[in-house]
Amino acid sequence: MTAMLSNREKRVLVFMHLDAPPEYGVYMKAIRHAEIIEPANVRRVVRALARKGMVQLSRLSNPADFSMAGSGYVVTVAGRAEADRLKDEVTL
Repeated sequence: MTAMLSNREKRVLVFMHLDAPPEYGVYMKAIRHAEIIEPANVRRVVRALARKGMVQLSRLSNPADFSMAGSGYVVTVAGRAEADRLKDEVTL
């Protein structure tokens, strides 16, 4: 059974899935700048997706030199499957 997602959660999940390869994370700042939802709601929506198992917090590294670059959220296997299912019905 898939988690029930709000329209905002669906948009953010699909954006995150399409924005970065599976092994890369997405910063909340990138989601805010994409303006797919109201910037003030990004943190709440991403954390809701994490509670539902669609994304998980991860330490991110710079792929050029593997130095630490902070933390962001990576779409989980369940999140990728859900985003693939939703991508045709969600408008970014």
